[in-house]
Amino acid sequence: MAASWRDTALVIAAHGERRPVASNRSLLQHVATLEGRADFAGVWAGVLHGEPAIEQALASAEASGATTLLVYPFLMSDGVILRETLKNRMAACRPKQSPCLLPPLGLEPRLIVLLSGQAVSAAREAGFDPSRTRLLVAGHGSRLGGESAWATRRAAGLLEGAGLFASVDVAFLGEPPLIADRLAVDRGPVVVLGFFSGDGMHARCDVPAAIDATGAHAVYTGPIGACPGIADIIMTTLEESRSEIRSPRSSRRSSRHR
Repeated sequence: MAASWRDTALVIAAHGERRPVASNRSLLQHVATLEGRADFAGVWAGVLHGEPAIEQALASAEASGATTLLVYPFLMSDGVILRETLKNRMAACRPKQSPCLLPPLGLEPRLIVLLSGQAVSAAREAGFDPSRTRLLVAGHGSRLGGESAWATRRAAGLLEGAGLFASVDVAFLGEPPLIADRLAVDRGPVVVLGFFSGDGMHARCDVPAAIDATGAHAVYTGPIGACPGIADIIMTTLEESRSEIRSPRSSRRSSRHR
């Protein structure tokens, strides 16, 4: 019989969007899936921009009466957004119990399998032979620190090691090399793999716009964060981390910094 999670409240923390029409659809779907996977005291979504706000999620988690409060960063790196924005917002809530902050989605070891599968499927659906196709891993990047680019390059390196594509490269929305510039390198087939957690404007619109603007012979996978398999990855991480989460040191645990 599976061990009970009834004394554990889980908050999935994401960047979110400011746009009034933003739905955070994928995030909410993962929350619903996780609620059905185990007998948690509750599972909540909390975003830094938009609704539901991270403060609201943490308050609901505390009100559940759970003795363990977990915060899973639905983010692709442990950069400024996690280390400063999320942590500061959590601290400002003055929770009665210290939340256990887990490593972010983008550093999950199992994510590479999901990324690889999505890239190969996209290539084959487009009629591309992966062994003759360039894989372009597209991430946000940031001018505020190198963690976002580092996580994207790390994923690209692991994908290159799998040897499934003719070559593997990276490109960013927020720093060089920009996606449009990397798409213009050659006219051969390209799979653009979205190393994004959210399904907002940047992930959904900016990348396809760059493909259209360059006329590249490319297909886009969409953001990896929208993949249904993400909930499986989160649940497996929680199961494997159970002993550490419930140890006396769990309140001091935080994601790794690079």
